[in-house]
Amino acid sequence: MYQQRGGLVRLEDDIKGLLGDKEAYGDISRFYFFCLAFDQMMKEGISGDVAELGTYKGETATVLATMARRLNTTAWILDTFEGFNPADLTGVDASHRMEFDDTSLEAVRALVGEENVRYVKGYFPESAAQMPEDLSFCIVHIDCDLYVPIAHALNYFYPRLVPGGYLIVHDYASLAWDGAERAVDEFFADKPEAVIPLTDGCGSAVIRKARPKELSSNWMMRKRCALFRNEWTSAGRGALKELLVSGWSGAEDWGVWGVGPSHILNLTMAQRPTADLVVQVDGAAALVPRRLEQEVDVFVDGEQLERWHFSKEENRAKRGVRIPAKLVTVGEFGFPRVRLEFRPRSWEPISSLSPESNDGRQLGLALFGLRRVE
Repeated sequence: MYQQRGGLVRLEDDIKGLLGDKEAYGDISRFYFFCLAFDQMMKEGISGDVAELGTYKGETATVLATMARRLNTTAWILDTFEGFNPADLTGVDASHRMEFDDTSLEAVRALVGEENVRYVKGYFPESAAQMPEDLSFCIVHIDCDLYVPIAHALNYFYPRLVPGGYLIVHDYASLAWDGAERAVDEFFADKPEAVIPLTDGCGSAVIRKARPKELSSNWMMRKRCALFRNEWTSAGRGALKELLVSGWSGAEDWGVWGVGPSHILNLTMAQRPTADLVVQVDGAAALVPRRLEQEVDVFVDGEQLERWHFSKEENRAKRGVRIPAKLVTVGEFGFPRVRLEFRPRSWEPISSLSPESNDGRQLGLALFGLRRVE
């Protein structure tokens, strides 16, 4: 069901690099959080590069690199690849000793790979000179344990984090690395964002970059507008779920079934049209031996505009409806919208119309895709 609805993560493949040569991964909740974060960014249309500062042997970097490839962006992997810098073992971290030096850039490269990945070796923040100045990031993972490098990382990455982007700091509530907690608390004491502790094995914390209040920053409405466009948008794998209001079944690979006496779409636009609006629907009806024809009435805000006829000879087709500009109303958050409703004349359960079927749904219109005709 997850992948059928367009999920980004492929669990069995994506966890392999994280496991390394271990049979079990002791912090699976951390892995799942990364998966959820990437899915949420894809859902909201958030884009940008990916970064990790403090990669050690590259296990979490394999997850970041995999997601960067699927999002067609770049994963920046930063580390000394030689363990702590002794100069950072000071202040709140003075009691710690040199650690994490049993790694190398070559070993991490071999594990993580090269595709969509850039490696930055050196002491941060000086090593940032190896990166373009104008980068922006959608997710940043900071796992360098100590106060000084974490403070530098927050100063560098926070301004470059896109609105809605994720900043994850490992060891925030681990009780073993006091510098991590202090650096995060000090940095966000005067910021609009709040620090949210996670329940993973090492007490990570996450911060999402605040969005501006302008109407144009509403990701949900931007996505709805983008789905209703002058080219065909498939309804397969839940791609149109943001437009479905009521009377629809679950997502399928090909599209979605309308169920019951009414199926409603909210079609959102960035600007109010100045002329009549034409909407085309790629649709079909559930035709079975005891229902060889079907009629579907098309309404906009209660006004009937069309009656579509479906038959065995002409079932799936691209049918259009012309919507007068006066029927475009102001919808959620002030965006223009059309409330498009389909009312099938017959919606008996398929199992009652076709004895060999065990499908008890009251299937009406099958929606394969739609588009707005300019």
